[in-house]
Amino acid sequence: MRISFAKIAKIFFALQMFQHYRGKTALDQFKAIECFIAVAETGSFSKAAERLRLPVSSVSRQVTALESQLKAELLFRTTRQIRLTEVGQLYLSQCQDISERLTNAQALVNSYQSEPSGTLTISAMTSFGELVLTPLIEEFQQQYPQILIDAEFSDQVQDLTLKGIDLCFRGGPLPDKRLIAYKVMENQFYLCASPDYLQQYGQPKNLEDLEQHKAIYYRAPIGRVPWWIADDQGHRRCQLDTALITNSTSLLINSIVAGKGLCMLPMWAMYPYLEAGSLVQVEMENPPRISFEESVGIYLLYQQTRYQIPKVRCAVDFFRQKLAQLEKGHDLGKS
Repeated sequence: MRISFAKIAKIFFALQMFQHYRGKTALDQFKAIECFIAVAETGSFSKAAERLRLPVSSVSRQVTALESQLKAELLFRTTRQIRLTEVGQLYLSQCQDISERLTNAQALVNSYQSEPSGTLTISAMTSFGELVLTPLIEEFQQQYPQILIDAEFSDQVQDLTLKGIDLCFRGGPLPDKRLIAYKVMENQFYLCASPDYLQQYGQPKNLEDLEQHKAIYYRAPIGRVPWWIADDQGHRRCQLDTALITNSTSLLINSIVAGKGLCMLPMWAMYPYLEAGSLVQVEMENPPRISFEESVGIYLLYQQTRYQIPKVRCAVDFFRQKLAQLEKGHDLGKS
């Protein structure tokens, strides 16, 4: 009978963990594992020490002692980098699961029958965070003063396993099914311009008209976001003269309002300017798009196990309610 390496490694892991735990307190065991996880995830003893607020020597000593107890090399160490060995990768996967369960259990016990408190970590796309979430976060803090918000707005691709993140707002198609995902807003993009721009250059009716105009493009981490038209020939990339390329939300919108060109914006970004009359939606029979995905939206993501924690539960409920109200207003604005 042939046994796979993965099965052998799991047996090895279980035996070594048993030997490692004998004669040590649970706190000693968890501390050594915590140090190993931090080094593996940061790729550095110094960064791991900074995360754990321990001396570098203490972290190094813990990891070395762990390897000695397990009688296995978990890390390859060179002067330039630290990387996991094959058995180290298997060990890390098991340890991360144990660590996450213990952290969630501790948070649940600490918060049981108490008012929402602690640090709430939020991750969101930059534009959505700045334009939509910022005023809602301020309102949330007034309602729940005992909760400290740690918010990071970035367009970089995030690890959707949400390690270290309580709530995550992301746009695109339906995300990782291992997470709870609520579609809180549509994320379709619409062609828009300032009234002055359209008065000066006219309103495009078809692709030929459109390609006589100037475009203001958003630059994502992977590059400029192109515009597409679907016709009998399939999906064609629109060819417009470029007025501006930027990843700055404020520069993008200021440039559209100033009449420098046409732009594609989601309704959640465009709506306040439509209401103020500084932007108008450009209607076309076959308008350009930036995606042909049917499930495109803004999703609120979180881990199901963490919803039991009061700070997470009240935040999920708060943002779902507030964003639903905003989305309803956007729908009225489109009609």
